[in-house]
Amino acid sequence: MTSIGTARHFQPQGTPGHVCRDHNRAVLAPAVALEALRNGWGPDLTDAQLDECAAQAQRRPLSDTSRAAVRTALEPALAPADDPETVRARLFALPPGHPLRMRVEDQEYFLVPIPITL
Repeated sequence: MTSIGTARHFQPQGTPGHVCRDHNRAVLAPAVALEALRNGWGPDLTDAQLDECAAQAQRRPLSDTSRAAVRTALEPALAPADDPETVRARLFALPPGHPLRMRVEDQEYFLVPIPITL
């Protein structure tokens, strides 16, 4: 298995801190969201349940922004049959570092927005 890794290993030296935080959140949120899904929890899970999922994913305690990113990742998955306007609205309204859950046939994915610095 491979990983995108943290901003330290992916972004060039001198990348602004907010870009690095967004990158790290984009990597963290799917890992924690996956644990929530395995526990049968959705976007309405409690902070205590989020903490449990973070521990299961072997992640540190979550900031409020990271909690919101996990909850975004737990929203119902978008699928090809969904209204294009709904897909566009959800995709382009994503805050930095917030993954989007997608479903294609019988497989689910997280669309993970990794910020770049040019």
